[in-house]
Amino acid sequence: MACIQLAVVGALLAASGCGRLGFDSTGGDGGGSGALTLSYPRPAVYAVLDVSSISLTPTVSDPAAQFTVQPALPQGISLDAQTGTITGIPTQVADEVRYTVVASTGTASGSAVVELTVLPGYVVDTNAEGADADGGADTVCATSSGGCTLRAALQTTNNRATKQLVLLDALTYALTSAAPSIARDVVIAGSGAAVTTIRASTPNPPFPALTLAASATLALRDLHVRDFGGTNGGALAVSAGSLDVDRCAFTNNRSPGSGGVLHITSGARATFSRTMFTGNASLGGSGGGWGGVINGEDANTEIIVEESAATQNTTAWGAFAHITTGTTLRLSSSTLYGNTSTTAGTLATPGGIYTLVNVTIVNNQNTSATPESAGIYLYSVPCSYAVTNSLIANNRDVNNDEYDCHRRDTATTITSGGGNLFGDDGANCAAYLTGRGDRVSTDPLLDPAGAGDHGGPTPTILVQPGSPAIDGAGDASCAARAQRGGGRPLGAGGDIGAGEGR
Repeated sequence: MACIQLAVVGALLAASGCGRLGFDSTGGDGGGSGALTLSYPRPAVYAVLDVSSISLTPTVSDPAAQFTVQPALPQGISLDAQTGTITGIPTQVADEVRYTVVASTGTASGSAVVELTVLPGYVVDTNAEGADADGGADTVCATSSGGCTLRAALQTTNNRATKQLVLLDALTYALTSAAPSIARDVVIAGSGAAVTTIRASTPNPPFPALTLAASATLALRDLHVRDFGGTNGGALAVSAGSLDVDRCAFTNNRSPGSGGVLHITSGARATFSRTMFTGNASLGGSGGGWGGVINGEDANTEIIVEESAATQNTTAWGAFAHITTGTTLRLSSSTLYGNTSTTAGTLATPGGIYTLVNVTIVNNQNTSATPESAGIYLYSVPCSYAVTNSLIANNRDVNNDEYDCHRRDTATTITSGGGNLFGDDGANCAAYLTGRGDRVSTDPLLDPAGAGDHGGPTPTILVQPGSPAIDGAGDASCAARAQRGGGRPLGAGGDIGAGEGR
């Protein structure tokens, strides 16, 4: 799956908006007969300070190339100028620092970016369960039998004053009970979502994988979280601090209350980047479940989802997300497809505020006996949506009629930033879909093959040649990066929806 087959990105050439050409290059100077190609085997590397050994050998199209790097690598790590190999045991902290390696023959050059994180912390050397021998009081991560387990590492990091790294191998780590609640800044990093998994030992137990209730930052990188079942937050329960997730996957997490993956409250913040959500569910509560993936509540709670995808998630209200008054959710360059709401909406809100930019919401289903939107759904004020350059089509109600948008409370509002394409007539949302370039009752000509690996971190749905989505976005207001990772535009203008280019 593309979410774990990430290529190392190259130099970022341009940035903001559809009106400027920008892309991440692994091909050096942008093409031409003199270009070199250069890549490294992983998009990001994590190392425990003074412990982990790094060895990265590049693939380069010309073996005669010479190599340089900027900025200087952390102490203990060196770049071989003849081969481009990066090796060593780091003795200096680096926190998600991007290093640009340039290969050059004098007449041709190419570049690649390696992101490196070096922090004090612990290498988990066993996938067995077990608590730290002294509850994490000293600086040694070890159970009574001597191994450093995931549980023991988190207990130990909770007692350290500085940001820590917990490094996992390409293994499955099964938890028999909830992990210790996160109390300090920590990064939990795996070897890739295809090979590193944190899962419940028994599917869907009555606890989440991780809880954050302190003013700290929990970062998850390159791993897969599956089969948990917390009441509020099937996999993640956050009531303070910040959650930061990148290049991860969440599968079959099921809450009997709210938020199949995440329940977030009390002004906390969560960001998901380049992440895949599959088969999660929220099935409980008096309303039958809120947020198949995400449920957000309370004032100043903030959620950001970018370059991600979600499918086969289920709940009553908001098959992907449900947010209440005071909560905001910004969704950009992401695709929501094949999700099911038993009452209403892939995105639903009784009071929260959604911002959608270059989003694709297609082929979702609502099974309520009373037809309600299977796409975006506004339940009651003060909820609102701001929708820009988004493709919302072929979302079906219980009668298999297309029903892409519905305002149950007609005092709710939608602000159009233009460049939107709706497959149906917009129903009682249509009065707001009058921005520049907005289209209703328009067939987007989706690829009949559906979602697939078309490059980039997560699955995307392409459009067929001749689609009105091609070059149809408002250039000044679209997301800088498309879901597949490149910049916009690749043609005469940016494309409507999450993708860009064929």
